[in-house]
Parts: sequence; C-alpha cells; structure tokens
Amino acid sequence: MRVIHGKYQGYRFPAYRGSNTRPTTDLVKESLFNTLAALIDFDGIRVLDVFAGTGNIGIEFLSRGAAELYSVDLNEKNVLYMKDVKTQLSINNWKVLKQDAIKFALHNQISFDLIFADPPYDLPNLHEFVNQILKAEWFKSNSNALFVLEHADRLVFNNKSVILKKQYGNTSFTVFKSNAE
Repeated sequence: MRVIHGKYQGYRFPAYRGSNTRPTTDLVKESLFNTLAALIDFDGIRVLDVFAGTGNIGIEFLSRGAAELYSVDLNEKNVLYMKDVKTQLSINNWKVLKQDAIKFALHNQISFDLIFADPPYDLPNLHEFVNQILKAEWFKSNSNALFVLEHADRLVFNNKSVILKKQYGNTSFTVFKSNAE
C-alpha cells in the first residue's frame, strides 16, 4: 500500500493487519483517482473520509492537493495507526477523529466537497445510510459535492444522484453528486 501521486507520492504505509480493515489496492486506487480527477479538481477541496481504516484513501486526496481532510473511524487501533502516519508525514491539515462514522457524517455542521465512505461490506442498512447522506443539509447545500461509496459489487444504487458506477473485481464504487438532476 503506497501513495500513488502528488506530494506524498511513493510513501509506503507501514504494515498493518487490522481485523476490520480492507485496504484498497494500489491498482484500484489509481483507477479510482484517475476517474475522480475528471469529475472534480482536488486542489483546495475539503474531504471527509468515513470508515477511514488506515487512512490510505484520504492521504491520497491530501497528496493530490486537498486543503483539508477529516478521517473518522471508531476503531481505536485504526485511529492510532492514522495518527502515527500523520506524524511520520508531518501532516497538519489532517484531522483524525475516533467517532462513529455514521453519526459524524450525518450530524456534522461542516460542509465537505467530497465524502468518501468505505463501510464494512456487511453494514446493515447501507442503503439508508446513503439516502441520509444525500439528504444531509451540508451535502445538499454544496451543488458540486461528491459522495463516493466503496461497496460490494452485488449492491446496486438506483438513485437520481448516481453519476458514475465502477467495478473492480468484487469491489464497486458508486459516485453520487449533490442535487444531481
């Protein structure tokens, strides 16, 4: 696992064997970011990474020019791991929070340009979580905001906000746009 592009390009993440993490592979991450780059300019955006795990995806956004990153995870080991990486890279614009990812995403008052969620594939009520994000005032009020959901390939989201679906093996990404018509 490494940072693919930008300021932290080439950084190799320390080995981590968290029982509840499923780090996105470099090949899938590179494909995802190439796709997202056509949809949004990473320079200066504020990113929310929920169910952040190792922080691998969030750091890629920072490396590519995001102004600020919030990584939220409830698992203490994941949070400590991300804080160690933050220290190693001397990153000042990265907030690592030990909180329930769903509660934070739904009840925060901060406006984000992009939210990335990689919940457990067996998360109950995942469709309801997605619908709640799409209805959240902070998401709806930013007409250019994107919500990127990593999920098992068997799930399908039929919503007018879906602007893109990508599949890589058994991993899929669905991209939602705020106020998409």
